[in-house]
Amino acid sequence: MPDDLSKAHRIEQIASTIAACRSCQLCESRKNPVPGDGDCNAKLVIVGEGPGAWEDEQGKPFVGRSGKLLDQIIEKHGELKRSEIFITNVVKCRPPGNRTPLPDEIKMCKDHLVAQLNTIRPRAILCMGSTAAQTLSGQTASLTRLRGRNLSGLNPAIIATFHPSYGLRMGESVVKLMESDFVLACSIALGA
Repeated sequence: MPDDLSKAHRIEQIASTIAACRSCQLCESRKNPVPGDGDCNAKLVIVGEGPGAWEDEQGKPFVGRSGKLLDQIIEKHGELKRSEIFITNVVKCRPPGNRTPLPDEIKMCKDHLVAQLNTIRPRAILCMGSTAAQTLSGQTASLTRLRGRNLSGLNPAIIATFHPSYGLRMGESVVKLMESDFVLACSIALGA
């Protein structure tokens, strides 16, 4: 139990550091930082690109339309509930107009993400979109080349999939691929 408390305390400390962060210009236009949300003992961590408008408003990751699709995938295919997963983003503040985070913004925020992952110590990380996949795997290939397999070969496994916003735009065929990637990440996370 003390280890759980120290993990929870460490995740709270990281969130406080993120809230105070002024390292890049993203902090200037944010309403709320979005450090992440979920179980500090999660076996699976989901990492997106950055907060959108709904997330910026509420200070929580994946709560808008993309979050609803992610919730549907979790409920339909997961042996894990959303409350058993930790969900975060590469950058913790909303990029203006939901643009892709710039390399300097990613660099400034990456230490926060690494600190979260080192504290949680998941068995698997599901990267939603190319920004998350490329940031965490260090690979520069397109998402279609990265998705559907373990990119790290190590623990934690890094699985890449499409971002839910892309799934919403492209439809059922992409959502089915996202579902299969989520199932793969869950099976690795649960040691199946």
